[in-house]
Amino acid sequence: MNNIEKRISKNLNNIKLPKFDLNNLEKKGYVYMEKKRKLPIMATISTLCVICLLFIGGLYYNNNYKVTSKVGIDVNPSVELKINQKEKVLEVIANNEDGKKIISDMDLKGSDINVAVNALIGSMVKNGYITELANSILISVENNDNAKAETLRQEILNQINMENISIISQTVNEEKELTDLANQYNISLGKVKIIKQIMANNNLLTFDQLADLSINELNLILKDNEKTSGSASQKAYIGEKKAKEIALNHANVTNITNYKIELDFDDVMVYEIEFKANNKEYDYEINALTGDIIEYEIDNNEISNNNSSNSSNNTTTDKITKDEAKQITLKHANVTNITNYEIELDDNKYEIEFKSNNKEYDYEINATTGKIIKYSIDNNYKEPNPVISKEKAKQIALDHANVTNITNYEIELDDNKYEIEFKANNKEYSYEINATTGKIIEYEIDTD
Repeated sequence: MNNIEKRISKNLNNIKLPKFDLNNLEKKGYVYMEKKRKLPIMATISTLCVICLLFIGGLYYNNNYKVTSKVGIDVNPSVELKINQKEKVLEVIANNEDGKKIISDMDLKGSDINVAVNALIGSMVKNGYITELANSILISVENNDNAKAETLRQEILNQINMENISIISQTVNEEKELTDLANQYNISLGKVKIIKQIMANNNLLTFDQLADLSINELNLILKDNEKTSGSASQKAYIGEKKAKEIALNHANVTNITNYKIELDFDDVMVYEIEFKANNKEYDYEINALTGDIIEYEIDNNEISNNNSSNSSNNTTTDKITKDEAKQITLKHANVTNITNYEIELDDNKYEIEFKSNNKEYDYEINATTGKIIKYSIDNNYKEPNPVISKEKAKQIALDHANVTNITNYEIELDDNKYEIEFKANNKEYSYEINATTGKIIEYEIDTD
């Protein structure tokens, strides 16, 4: 290396480069530019293709595999169909053993909903679940969009190709109360809703009483339902004509007025009959299957009215004694051995109750004249089953509510059910529990 090269090399080694601070450069007005890397064209196209495939795949899934509606069919067999956006069947589920028999080896997956519904109803007819004795079907449609649910309900109803049947159709939503009852009683959501509707019209009926009834029986006692087509069959029963004949023969009358008859439920299916004859009002309950008189009541209006005027005009008239009133009733009832005897004087009449020979008797006796104003005999009386204790009922409610520390606790036994109320965690709880079985009939939770 010559002298010049040595000197250049020495000078280069002595050069100190300044340290660059990009932030300071920006403050001083210098611009620092980083060279951007270009995304290859093929990579861009691939990304777009993936996005498109995901979109198309999601759309395809929503249209073909996502459950958008559920359709329940109840007779006694209970089945549920899950369907997609295109109204094609994705799955058929049997809710009970009879439902399994109906589905059998049918493969309805991919079928149009209307085809599937008609196939299942046809199988119910074939297997003897829908007959001229019990011809009712319950169709329940569930969809998050109420308008779509209603449209589908109407479409299914229009496409059912069956004659001489009665169809109850409705839309349902998965409300917690309904879902809990469906799980508790092992019945469909649709059947729960129909039972609640019946109970709203008749507060004397309980869920326990109605849960085991067939759809045809529920249809017969479901009054004025606007979404019911056709009439539920009464051919399994004795019929209104025979029931009327039984009542008139028992009352020993022929010429009657104000006649009314209705098929209803009171532990069993009954014909409720009312009429007037010879200045008396008659009420009968007749077992719709057997024709037995379950209960009857005769109200003597004429005597009652006469006694009212007499008592108002002659308030000093002596009253018959309680023993005399008792003898009048026992003689009329033609009984001697009685239990649960009660008597009370109210508004110039003795109100008397007693039980004998598995019957329950109620009498009203005019306290002045000793005349029978009104009486009823319940032939269907049964000694009540032993009830669970109040502590047991309380524990059932607390276990269900999953609480321990409560306030404002109240419990009352009424008509074989415990009515329980309490507060916990800023909520108010109300329970109705069957006093015999311990089953929760109904409950309500109100957040303060």
